[in-house]
Amino acid sequence: MRTTSEVGQQRRSTPKALQRIRTDVILGSPSANCSGVGICRVMAYRDGGHPHVPCPYLRAWLSVTNVGRLRFEFEKTSLSAAIVEEHFPWMLFQVLEPYIVPYRLLPGLKIAERTIRPGVYQVWDSGSYFLVEF
Repeated sequence: MRTTSEVGQQRRSTPKALQRIRTDVILGSPSANCSGVGICRVMAYRDGGHPHVPCPYLRAWLSVTNVGRLRFEFEKTSLSAAIVEEHFPWMLFQVLEPYIVPYRLLPGLKIAERTIRPGVYQVWDSGSYFLVEF
């Protein structure tokens, strides 16, 4: 088990050349029609949003750390108080079922490398973002 300080150290040692992809993330569980908690869908970012999406979605940057973990940087400006309370309580993010990030967003990565597994993940507040590494 890694401690928060170990993970924080890894986060600080991520190369600056790391490519980040702008995305919209729909929260919830895929099998529950995007209700509940977790990652329901990750899409390419679109200016103007997704007007026909009834589920909560957030703007986020997606990247892969130097140790191969998926990192989401959720923009705090896209978070309402209700979303923070339901999806980021106690600075934790819960995923109830696996989600595979689409290949077109992370080309070259195998399915296992693009899969967000069920679990409870630490959330870091970086000022403008909530960071979660899966």
